[in-house]
Amino acid sequence: MRAAREAGGAGKGKGTAKAGPQQERQGQHERQEQQQGQGQQEPMVRQGRSVAERWQAALRAPGRLWRGLKRAKEHSGPERDTLFLLFKSAVAGVLAWALAQYAFASPQPTYAPFTALLVVQSTAYRSLLQSVRYVIAVVLGVLAAGAVGPTLGENAAAFAVMLGLTLAVGRWNRLGSQGIQVSVAGVFAYNALSGTHEQMLWQIILMALLGAGVGIAVTLLLLPPLRYRAATQGVHEISHTVATLLNDIARGLGEGLPERDVVADWLHRARRLDASVDSARYAVESGAESVVYNPRRLLPRNTLPTSFAGYRTFVEALARASEQIRSICYGLLRIIDDESGPTPGDDFLCPYADLLGTLSRAVGQIGAHEDGQHRRNPFDQALEDGRARHRELTAAAEGTAAWASHGVLLTDADRLIEEFAHAHSQGAVQPHPEHHKD
Repeated sequence: MRAAREAGGAGKGKGTAKAGPQQERQGQHERQEQQQGQGQQEPMVRQGRSVAERWQAALRAPGRLWRGLKRAKEHSGPERDTLFLLFKSAVAGVLAWALAQYAFASPQPTYAPFTALLVVQSTAYRSLLQSVRYVIAVVLGVLAAGAVGPTLGENAAAFAVMLGLTLAVGRWNRLGSQGIQVSVAGVFAYNALSGTHEQMLWQIILMALLGAGVGIAVTLLLLPPLRYRAATQGVHEISHTVATLLNDIARGLGEGLPERDVVADWLHRARRLDASVDSARYAVESGAESVVYNPRRLLPRNTLPTSFAGYRTFVEALARASEQIRSICYGLLRIIDDESGPTPGDDFLCPYADLLGTLSRAVGQIGAHEDGQHRRNPFDQALEDGRARHRELTAAAEGTAAWASHGVLLTDADRLIEEFAHAHSQGAVQPHPEHHKD
């Protein structure tokens, strides 16, 4: 077979050698035309496929909308929050326009609903923050337009100076996303720079204040959300994820040194802990933000804590612990890949698995306190068991040839113990189990 392939290759080489220069140029020209034809067809195929996909997505949109409305009706969640935010925005916009048009008889009534729509946010804190930033931006823009007009007159150069000034002021980081409104307000106010139109400057400011007030009132009075459930669920999920991974590693090591694919899967899950930590952080910060300036937290039936400092401490502790778990997985991979080094036996792996199993249980006990049935809280008991097991393993491995590999694993486990102990001493807390039940 190999001789036949070599003979075929030699034959092809001879055939090529016999071909003349004209035939070679003709063959090359034909290949270029074929490649150009394929290059022209491929974008059309990709474009046609993209159009078909967009069309299919458009056909599925009503179904997704209906399912979202159904979820919003059945239980709380992002869909209900979005639907309620749209309702509050509509109420604020209509109310602001009605007051500006009929109560104030303003010549600029549309500026009030425009402001109200920008001010209404998902939380009371965010609405107050955006309203203050927006009003400041509007005042700065109107003042810039009112100062440039009388000084430089109404011309293209004056408009350019005003626009450049407002764009520069809008870069002030205190204004946040509302910085662009400095220029918007300046542009709207520029036409009211002379004669009887000077009163329009103050009308714009007045309508901005009216819209901001209406937006804040609607946000505060129409049941601003309290996102305790999202925060508690986020903390519970990261706690469960870390504990489950440690428990799976412990169970695997209890059966001996696992295959490389198994350890690689543990490492993949450990790397994904960063995304879980980010989700928990976002949930905790959203919950904390929903409490600020929220009148619902003053209701007598609201018994949940209004401080999220313990949740933050717990999440950050698990963020650091995830680094040690990744390091444990890396250490196991190095042991498996290093065929010349000592391979840990069951005399090390089984006790080390017990240590990780104890730490897995300790994750769920961080922040726990005495319940009247234990002399000490369950976390202290789990931590003491883990430290005792760690001391036994360290004493057995120190001074031996296996310390180079075993010591790395023991060092990471010791850092986990100290991380959990530090989090517990710093006031880390977890939600009570009944708080994250559906």
